[in-house]
Amino acid sequence: MKGWPVGLLVSLAVILWIAGACGGGGSEEMEAPEVSITPLMGPTATPAPSPEPAPDQASPESVPTVYLPQVKSLEYLSADVAVPELPATFAAPSQDTALAALIRTTLSGYAGTYSVVVRNLDDGRSASWNAEEVYTAASLFKLALLLEAYRQRDSGEIDFSEVLTLDEEYVEYNFGTLEALGLEEGDQLTLADALKAMIIVSDTPTAVMVQDVVNPVRVDQTLRSLGINDMSVLTEELPTTARDMALLMEAVAAGQGVTDESRRQMLGLLLQESIRGGIPSGVPPNSAVAHKTGNLDNLTHDVALVWGPGGPYVIAVLSDRSWESEPLATVSRAVWDYFVANP
Repeated sequence: MKGWPVGLLVSLAVILWIAGACGGGGSEEMEAPEVSITPLMGPTATPAPSPEPAPDQASPESVPTVYLPQVKSLEYLSADVAVPELPATFAAPSQDTALAALIRTTLSGYAGTYSVVVRNLDDGRSASWNAEEVYTAASLFKLALLLEAYRQRDSGEIDFSEVLTLDEEYVEYNFGTLEALGLEEGDQLTLADALKAMIIVSDTPTAVMVQDVVNPVRVDQTLRSLGINDMSVLTEELPTTARDMALLMEAVAAGQGVTDESRRQMLGLLLQESIRGGIPSGVPPNSAVAHKTGNLDNLTHDVALVWGPGGPYVIAVLSDRSWESEPLATVSRAVWDYFVANP
């Protein structure tokens, strides 16, 4: 059997073993058993059982949805408005008795306490009435924050692209403006957008955010350096006077402590203040008025830089009346007309 295939030899050996097991060796023929052949299959992978979740691992269905804070854009609030020219230097104040008498006469028919300061930046003609009366500033304090923020930005201390979070502590100061802005607790916005909301719609939560960035102690220090002695943002009373507010608006108009571009940006925001019932209502339509209002249940304030017929002038009108803007508009109109008649 030399040279036979090994497979054939193995098959014969198997047959002989089967025959022997069945009593082979005799002469009786045996019927060969039927052999069914199953084709050889490749190895079959048995699926592994799905692992049970670890005891401390939640299944996907039970994982809560997490909403990340959104950085909201308020770029739509403001436009790049043209800021009219101002004198390179402001004239020294000189008392105008006729203008002072006009102011007293105009407001004498209204109930309540009023304080007024007017100063023409071109020729210095000035008048005041009850200028040292102390009031709560209300939203007028935002004008001080505006100037301080730009001063710190220009000195490299803060970055207007910094992202702030509207936490619960800020939302508590909401008087309805957050809803108008589409903002809610947890939202984020840049410092630049917070300044826009603070000035254009007089939003208070964003103002408090700005105040925390610039530090109220620094704000008061700047006020004192400008000769503003009664105004302060360090107390809840937020004291101020018409004299202080006129000086502060002059500082903004002059760009004290900031670049000329920052001065233009500040005035651009103030030109877009949306509450227009006070001083802006007393001048002809489309007149340029950069201003900041302050209103509470027991006071109505407005301080403005008006580009008038006899040159730009600052006017501050403060009162202890509740949301009564008509007297402010009346005295604003009287001052405008006075400069028309006395250019």
